[in-house]
Amino acid sequence: MLSNETQAIFEFLDVPRFEARWENSVTGSLSESQVFKPFFDSQRESLRQRLSESGLAFNFTLNDIRAIAAGEATLAWLQLRNTNAVCILIDTRGRDAQTAEVLQRIDAELKEHRGATMTKIDYRGHAVSTYILKKKLGQIKVEQFSYVRIDGRLIAADQLDAVKGLVDRIDGSGDLIKANDFVAVESKIGEGADDDIRWFVRPLGFARVLEARSGGLKKQQLDTIQLLQEQGFDAIRSAGGHVRLDDEKFDVRHQTYVNAPPTTDLPSKYKLAGRMLQFPNVDEQDPPAWVLPTVASYLDGNWKLEEAFWAAETLVNQAVGDEIFRRVVDGIKKDKDGPQIDLANDIIANFRERVIMLTDNVEPVSKDSERMLIGVLLKNEAVVKAAIDKAMKSDPNAKEFPYAHHNWIWQVTQPDEADDEIELEGFEDFEEFIDETDGKQATPLLNQWAITVYDGYLLFSSHAQMLVDSIEHQRQSERQALQDAPDFVRMRAALLDQYGPDRAIWRVLRSDRAFQAKYELLRRGELKQSDSVLAAIVRRLFKDSEDTPEEEDLKVDGAKLPAYDVFKEHLQPSGVTLKTEPDGWFLRGLMLKPIDAPAPNVAAQR
Repeated sequence: MLSNETQAIFEFLDVPRFEARWENSVTGSLSESQVFKPFFDSQRESLRQRLSESGLAFNFTLNDIRAIAAGEATLAWLQLRNTNAVCILIDTRGRDAQTAEVLQRIDAELKEHRGATMTKIDYRGHAVSTYILKKKLGQIKVEQFSYVRIDGRLIAADQLDAVKGLVDRIDGSGDLIKANDFVAVESKIGEGADDDIRWFVRPLGFARVLEARSGGLKKQQLDTIQLLQEQGFDAIRSAGGHVRLDDEKFDVRHQTYVNAPPTTDLPSKYKLAGRMLQFPNVDEQDPPAWVLPTVASYLDGNWKLEEAFWAAETLVNQAVGDEIFRRVVDGIKKDKDGPQIDLANDIIANFRERVIMLTDNVEPVSKDSERMLIGVLLKNEAVVKAAIDKAMKSDPNAKEFPYAHHNWIWQVTQPDEADDEIELEGFEDFEEFIDETDGKQATPLLNQWAITVYDGYLLFSSHAQMLVDSIEHQRQSERQALQDAPDFVRMRAALLDQYGPDRAIWRVLRSDRAFQAKYELLRRGELKQSDSVLAAIVRRLFKDSEDTPEEEDLKVDGAKLPAYDVFKEHLQPSGVTLKTEPDGWFLRGLMLKPIDAPAPNVAAQR
């Protein structure tokens, strides 16, 4: 029924079956357990109340869908001729009473909280109900909600034209399933009849819909979507995937195909900045010896970094509106007030393709417990070390971090009064690339970071001590290796068994370690104050937003959560692999079941 105007779909293929599998999965049983139920119930009610009082015209909750869906339930985002719409289609056969009850509640909430007026029209012999919501102060766009019930289906949308279009196609099929980009994804991932969730997206089109629904571009704001489209990222035409819960082997199994056929005949496949998307497949390798056995996540990938760096040139130049990229690179080398290093030849040209990314947590848990480390394999370690050393010595914010066994670790600390991005002396011209609609520079993702060269890698970390710990670990004659850790062994073996060794990127998440700091900070109400990169991004997203709820509305009541040891018992390792295909990428992932999987619970049996 969906037309080619559809930009994204999220679909539960069979809601009752999904519910049974969800409750029997480790993740689902967690939300239903007695110790966690008070927390999840409080969040559901908080979310329901906020949605009821928000600008979201139709207020279907997950509980509503569970109550009225006898089969599939589909959420879709459409780009219509002069507007956009979100629509929902639900198979309600045999659940007329429950459907009527949900619609009555929505009717009451829209009238009470949004001052809505309701009218009915006849369209092709079907009664379509339409609510027009009262405008808020200063609001220009009129919000609405329309729905119709036809032959055991509920069709609803926040635009009457979207409902009419779906009614027009009720006895046939829409043209989305015939579109080349949809067919390309479906031919790779299959129909997934026994899966639980299916989704499809046209990334740039969906981004336009979300942009419009959030109020559109602000004054003087960079049109990032247009920038990406014109710089070659429109090669990513579509993506889609399936999710299966609680199959015989795994708690969760998912796959995604990214449809990006080549746009040139060159080995790089894409044009302009799209050439950054080069991830060659290789056989998987053991983690480097300096990787700590206590890491929470391990990512091992192959990326043509040198080509990606130069491919970014046209992206940066177009974003700034000036041919700045080469000028800055040359300035770093020649400016007498800069570091005077040959960035292109001494650093970038010495990058190999292997990239390692790690995270871990240190105890006791505090706002700076989460640590990150990135390693890039090098061609000429000595040349890179000399260039970095020269750059650090010219940076007034850099100092050598004391460590007797490797006296070449540089730590950079941003001054408290400064509001600068992570930078080296002489790199300031790149600040023009940042979109600054308010005339201020963005807050830093990291207030402190460290860098070194060791064992053939350029190592960058959020914490200098993590570099010390990694080097000290490799120095030990009798050391534990990450690849010998039981949970890592299980997850790595599962990825190899299911998807083979040939891949561009693979990642293992040791969930019991990865969530510890976030969980403890959430319980204490301190997550937003964390110094992790994730927390910094959250702060940046919410900072100075006119549409952001008040600070207290953004808080999650973590006080209802039990101790972390209770939560930890439910966690299992997960992993993903990414493989480069001739016309795109395949992303596949798994979450393991417990070694001694629990018997199906009563809810699942029911």
